[in-house]
Amino acid sequence: MKKKYLFLPVLLFVMLCLACSESNNLRNIQIGKAFEAVKMNTSELKELPEEFAEPDDGDEMVFDMSVSIDSLKFADSTDSLACTLINKCIITQLLGQPSYLTMSEAISSFIEQKKREFTYEEYMVTCYDHITGVADPGLTDVLNYTFKEDYYGGGAHPTQVVTIKRFDMQNGTPIGLWDVFEDSCANTLRSLLTQKLMKQQNVGSIEELKERGFLEMVDMFIPDNFWLDSDSLSFFFNQYDIAPYAMGQIALTFGYDELKPYLKPKIAEKIKE
Repeated sequence: MKKKYLFLPVLLFVMLCLACSESNNLRNIQIGKAFEAVKMNTSELKELPEEFAEPDDGDEMVFDMSVSIDSLKFADSTDSLACTLINKCIITQLLGQPSYLTMSEAISSFIEQKKREFTYEEYMVTCYDHITGVADPGLTDVLNYTFKEDYYGGGAHPTQVVTIKRFDMQNGTPIGLWDVFEDSCANTLRSLLTQKLMKQQNVGSIEELKERGFLEMVDMFIPDNFWLDSDSLSFFFNQYDIAPYAMGQIALTFGYDELKPYLKPKIAEKIKE
């Protein structure tokens, strides 16, 4: 009987060690960077499509592109399922490439795709396309991933588009809007966002917001772009989302205490940690 009782503490000790090992693995996740750049002009092209027409002034057109992407790995260089799944999501959802490619292969494929689009434009213009992907740990076991594209392909002004994804670092799964908030609070969230925007712009009504160019063509909506930071949650609107280009990008930040009644229990528990 004594041996049986001795076995229980040993078993508990082993389980504790395994749990600590997994926790340490999460802390050992490293962020690496994959980078590739290309710069080319029309004189470097061996042949142009028949329909291609260069500008009358004969100026050489330039295509300038760079991609710098954070990817995840363990400090000891061994793969983990969570890291692999997050990297694959970056490859497929943000770069739009097949999941079987490595990060470096996906970036090369992405650039080649953009290069073909540039080459076979009917009217080639000077163009740049600079892309960055930045991974930032935020709320407990949450990774925020910001994918930013700075682009110019002719026209009045360049464009910057930001896409934000969130991942559970324990299992690599994406975290969507309704993984964070209760399904029933959509109308409340829209109201809170409107009030936060009014406060940010120092106005007292929606009419005043519209006078400044906000919400003229669209009603307030809950964006999929948001960060889960350690002490706050920020919603992000791109240019043109709720205001003209000149207004720029807009971030509305809430302390978790402002949102606590509307959070899913799993997220609320993370805030306590």
